[in-house]
Amino acid sequence: MVYHDPYTPERKYYECRDCGYRTTGTDKPGSCPECDGLVKNIAVPQE
Repeated sequence: MVYHDPYTPERKYYECRDCGYRTTGTDKPGSCPECDGLVKNIAVPQE
């Protein structure tokens, strides 16, 4: 039996911590295309 974790996102969502710009993709962008700020993966739980 194959176990699939329902809490693991299939798509990655990234958000700029400076301006709030959001994007999706398979690879992490190096920096925000709008303001060149830090981009963070928001698809993972933040505890």
